[in-house]
Amino acid sequence: MSSATLIAPPERHVPQGKPDSRRTYACPECGHVLRVSGLGRHRVYFGLDDERLVTPVMNRLCPVCGHGLPGNNTR
Repeated sequence: MSSATLIAPPERHVPQGKPDSRRTYACPECGHVLRVSGLGRHRVYFGLDDERLVTPVMNRLCPVCGHGLPGNNTR
């Protein structure tokens, strides 16, 4: 039987002062900022603190003021 040593990968550090390259959307009514994934009617919005993108905004409304988010299929 052989043995192996597991080595954790080095942690990724984001340099200070560098702008966030992720796509975002700011609500025109209240200024609340959401992260955006996808394009057009396939856009999905997430909170900025949702690093793994697991909890999307499901009702297509700004979570702060209720203003509609762009990307809906209007048919």
